[in-house]
Amino acid sequence: MRIAAEDYLEAARDRIIDAHGLYKLGRYSFSLYTAGLAIESMLRAYRVLKDPEFDERHDLQLLLAESAIEDFVTSVEYAEIAALVSKMFKRWKNDFRFASEGRLMRHLKKLRFDRGVRGSFIKENCRVLIEAADKILRIGVVRWPR
Repeated sequence: MRIAAEDYLEAARDRIIDAHGLYKLGRYSFSLYTAGLAIESMLRAYRVLKDPEFDERHDLQLLLAESAIEDFVTSVEYAEIAALVSKMFKRWKNDFRFASEGRLMRHLKKLRFDRGVRGSFIKENCRVLIEAADKILRIGVVRWPR
C-alpha cells in the first residue's frame, strides 16, 4: 500500500495524541513507542515529498537524513530536529511495539537512562520522548508545504 505524504502527516498528528493519552493512563511503554511513531510518521511525510520510493525502514536518523525536511525548515530548526532525533535514537526502536514494560525498563537501564531520575525512570523517558515528538511535529506542521 502506497501512503501519501499528507496521510503520514495526519498519522503523525494522530500518534502524538495517542502518546499523550497513553501517558495520562500510565501506559508508559506503549506511549513511548507511540511518540517515536509520531516522529517516524512526520519524517516519512517529508521523505515521501522527496521520493515516494524509499527503504529507510524505521531508522529515524536515516529517515531524517534522507527526508526533504531540511528544504522546508530553517537551519536552526533543522539543527533542533536533528538534536532531538539523535537524543531519542537510543530510547526508541520500532521493535518496542513487542516489548513489555519490564523489557523496556531493562533496555533503558542498560543504556543508563535511569541515572539521576527520581521516581519512575520509564515515565521520565516517556516524557522526554513525547516532548521531543511535540517539538518536531510543531516545526514539521508549521513548515509543511501547502
